[in-house]
Amino acid sequence: MKKPRGSIVVRRAHRTDVPQWLSMRRALWPDCPLRDHRKEIAGILADARYQPVWVAEDADGELAGFLEASVRNYADGAGRENVGYLEGCYVRPRLRKRGIGHELVKAAERWAAQRGFRHMGSDTWIGNKGSHCAHLAMGYREAGRDIHYVKRLKPGREP
Repeated sequence: MKKPRGSIVVRRAHRTDVPQWLSMRRALWPDCPLRDHRKEIAGILADARYQPVWVAEDADGELAGFLEASVRNYADGAGRENVGYLEGCYVRPRLRKRGIGHELVKAAERWAAQRGFRHMGSDTWIGNKGSHCAHLAMGYREAGRDIHYVKRLKPGREP
């Protein structure tokens, strides 16, 4: 994996990062309403011990990416124990393939190891080939696959 080019620094997120973090979060999860993103960010900032966020910042103060992690009490392949979990990771498209995502993940893995966790979990959408490849390149192994179903109903009518 390539090291980030230039002077990219990975650090914990601050309140002043919220506008850029929000912008990238909306790019990662475009179907999430803006008010929900804002509510989730506020909750994450209030609970930094259990929901840390790292950002990758360039010399000009622009954020190149972010990674949100959490503590979960279960992850496929890790059993029923507390694990660090990669909740979401995003690198701006023009800055991908430079090792920025890898450095963000390493920061989260260090945090989890320092807490005594023996595993780091993650997930992605089944069709996200880029994410699959990135996980494998960073030493993650596939632990299982889920298929979720939904059917639209007509309210007030019996099926």
